[in-house]
Amino acid sequence: MENENYEQIVANIKMLIEEKGMKQGVVAERAGFTAQDFSNMLNERRKLIRIEHLPAIANAIGVEIKDLFYPPE
Repeated sequence: MENENYEQIVANIKMLIEEKGMKQGVVAERAGFTAQDFSNMLNERRKLIRIEHLPAIANAIGVEIKDLFYPPE
């Protein structure tokens, strides 16, 4: 993923988690990540989110994959 796309996806994931009133740790567990790894992904310590992670993250949040790119209004 290109840097600006990556940053937008991370911002969208954070926004969707907040809008759903969820905790990052719960989303991490549902998506199959440790809480620490997921935190690292979202805080951009390292660019760890890969395209193959997106279905699990979307499912854990309860949204469609496209919503990670373009969140619903």
